[in-house]
Amino acid sequence: MNQEIKYDLERLTENAALRREDLLLSALRKSRWRKALNVAAGILSLTSAGAITLVLTNFFGSKGIELIAAIVALLSGMITLIITAYFTDEETFTMLSGSSKYLALRESVYHLVLDPVMSDEDRFKVFGSLQAEYARLDEAYSRYFPIRAHGTTAPDVSTRGQAAADRDVSELHRRIDGGQS
Repeated sequence: MNQEIKYDLERLTENAALRREDLLLSALRKSRWRKALNVAAGILSLTSAGAITLVLTNFFGSKGIELIAAIVALLSGMITLIITAYFTDEETFTMLSGSSKYLALRESVYHLVLDPVMSDEDRFKVFGSLQAEYARLDEAYSRYFPIRAHGTTAPDVSTRGQAAADRDVSELHRRIDGGQS
């Protein structure tokens, strides 16, 4: 296989793996935060309920209860607003969907490598469409990637993300080497 194609396929595989991992981890992190905040809001709502009022009235008096009730209601309202504004199920689903589309792109790269009758010229053509698909995915999902240094949304090179990319590139090499024997 042409070295230029091999290099470009490696780069595409690594970038898709990093993007996939970033979307997946972000969606899972948002889902966990949403659950935790919902529980916190529920607890705060229950705290402001009448059962605890009797106990607190004896300890703080009626003015203390009014102050505690106001603070708890404020916190509960703020958490509810944060959940509503930032942690939507639709956004989390979209991030997970994007993650699976980057996975499908990776699988397309693997398929391209394994085609035994495809010439390098044909691989370049298909590779061009895969690059276009990667660009389309980045356009659709880039708003979910955190802004990195210097204002870019370059793939995160976290330990976990890089490990996923390294595994995918190793698998690509295994398939390339296996397809040439």
